[in-house]
Amino acid sequence: MSVRPHPFFSGALFARKSCFVYLPEDYESNDRSYPVIYLLHGMYGSESHWLMKGSAEQTLDRMIAKGSLRPSIVVMPSDGGYGHGTFYMNWYNGAGSFEDYFIYDLIPEIDKSFRTLTDARHRAVGGLSMGGFGAFSLALRHPHLFGAAASLSGALTSTEMIAQQYSRTDVAQMIGPLHGPYAREHDLQLLASRRGQEQLRPALYFNCGTSDFLYGMNDSYAKHLQTIGYPFTYEQYAGEHTWDYWSEHLPDALAFIESQFAKT
Repeated sequence: MSVRPHPFFSGALFARKSCFVYLPEDYESNDRSYPVIYLLHGMYGSESHWLMKGSAEQTLDRMIAKGSLRPSIVVMPSDGGYGHGTFYMNWYNGAGSFEDYFIYDLIPEIDKSFRTLTDARHRAVGGLSMGGFGAFSLALRHPHLFGAAASLSGALTSTEMIAQQYSRTDVAQMIGPLHGPYAREHDLQLLASRRGQEQLRPALYFNCGTSDFLYGMNDSYAKHLQTIGYPFTYEQYAGEHTWDYWSEHLPDALAFIESQFAKT
């Protein structure tokens, strides 16, 4: 097992970027290809936070050694590095194409540079808080790329609820008019309703602490998925919006992703 920084150029952002890549212990000793998991950070975070604060490397080592997660390549990228957080979206006001950076720069770069299994069944995305929104948004908007998405304490919401929850002056810059077509294209409830009618839809997992300020949002999203008949797994635990919670429950998200890999 090893973690290495991986620099690359993003044409979408016209900037040099870097991510951290976890390689399983046997990567250098064979020539086979591996599934890929993308782990997204939250607001005010960076590509190093899952490693520095979330004990991701130790969790991956332990789960792979125990056989509860197959050897996988795990990528921890930046959200694009704009402002306090990009929500992994292309911003309405043109401030940055952060979704394009992820889809058209980062994923092809990883598939080119490492031995990856490149079909959606072997690619998953997960994240915490803002990264939970990003994971679900990216997977629901690009089901041909991601077979599964996982969220820990995620902002799993409609775009209108984002504006209500976060006192950020840049929300309108991100999504435009609350009831406009651009905002609707990034509304997680509407995206799930659309994908729920299609055969190609990512498997969804999320958990949240019962004392988390986003707990009500997660509970509401679970009710919405249940109403529209979209299959999902939702778990609630004691805890708040903290790194202690995310470190403890990252294995739950990874175990779900492993269950989806196993179906292939």
